[in-house]
Amino acid sequence: MGKRSFPIVVSGGVLLLAGFLVSPVNGAEEVSWSYEGATGPVQWGGLDASFAACTEGAQQSPINLADAIPAQGGTLEIDWQSTGAEVVDNGHTIQVNVASGSSMRLEGRNFSLLQFHFHLPSEHTVDGRSIPMEVHFVHQAAAGDLAVIGVFMETGAGHAAIDEIWNAIPDAVGEPASLADFDPNALLPDGLAHSRYAGSLTTPPCSEVVSWVVLDETIAVSQAQVDAFADLYPMNARPVQELNRRFVLSRADSR
Repeated sequence: MGKRSFPIVVSGGVLLLAGFLVSPVNGAEEVSWSYEGATGPVQWGGLDASFAACTEGAQQSPINLADAIPAQGGTLEIDWQSTGAEVVDNGHTIQVNVASGSSMRLEGRNFSLLQFHFHLPSEHTVDGRSIPMEVHFVHQAAAGDLAVIGVFMETGAGHAAIDEIWNAIPDAVGEPASLADFDPNALLPDGLAHSRYAGSLTTPPCSEVVSWVVLDETIAVSQAQVDAFADLYPMNARPVQELNRRFVLSRADSR
């Protein structure tokens, strides 16, 4: 992957699934946002009326994961299938859109896996520590709310599934490239112990509609794989937000 420059835009008034699955709305104006400068995170809330939650919301994401409260029950079940997929460089990250059929079950509710995408460095921190990368698996319930599984990516050995994705990244922003028979389970760690909290999208419009599940265990990727992503996106992480009156719950492995 070589370094490129791209327009960073999003349509105002649309539903953004974790900020990255975009559905145009007729007549919607494009609102530019970024991760730095005049259109960076501090400014998001003032860029468009639909982004107000970025500034005014009380349950914003990401957060620092610390002082989690052990909790019983509350099962997490993951049922992801090998499937055809599309790799897209959407101008903010590398995103993989998956075919229907994969899902998760959280607190007795079903959520369908729509896509997953990457951040460098991690958006969530652990006891104040940032991890080299984080992947977010975005699921949606029939009611429209979201559940997102976050997996931290530490540097270590190279990861074959990451190579598959990186090798499929198209040359042009917005043009999908096919990824045949990809198994998202390859990007899960062995255990499903996790932290859970109520939060938001981590990009505009920062809607507070997300049940966050951040796994305790990490997966390993090589420094070369991190560097290849950084060639495209040297930094695409929103700073951590205030916890306010929320609690972070710690759940044991339910698999």
